[in-house]
Amino acid sequence: MAKILILANNDIGLYKFRKELIEVLLKNDEVHISLPNGDFVPQLIDLGCEFIETKISRRGTNPITDFKLMIHYKKVIKQVKPDVVLTYTIKPNVYGGMICRLVNVPYIANITGLGTAVENGGVLQIITLFLYKVALKDAACVFFQNKDNADFINEDIS
Repeated sequence: MAKILILANNDIGLYKFRKELIEVLLKNDEVHISLPNGDFVPQLIDLGCEFIETKISRRGTNPITDFKLMIHYKKVIKQVKPDVVLTYTIKPNVYGGMICRLVNVPYIANITGLGTAVENGGVLQIITLFLYKVALKDAACVFFQNKDNADFINEDIS
């Protein structure tokens, strides 16, 4: 039985868009979810997930807050000792990916969208793309939800 850790930034998206995947994973594997508490967490627990509350400032750009998230992810990964980590959305992809790379745990990133930090250009775009480049470097696999995002990232990061 493998241990799978899922890092996400909200319970609604995880439950509504990844429920079937989680159900399949739970047939043979232990699934831990690390995300903020919300209305759909009880349903995820009822499916069989182990819940780890994780505070994420989804739209914040405070480096101290984001560094605390990285420290939290490192503690979670050390505690759970997952065989693989699945990440969804920008902060789990970037900060979770960086920590997985640091502690040598395989991870799979799912890029659901690039978000306003990348789409609006400027300094924040440059920083975000740099962080993506660092985080995705050793990913076992990267999924993109749309071709435009894949083309943009692959063109910029390559």
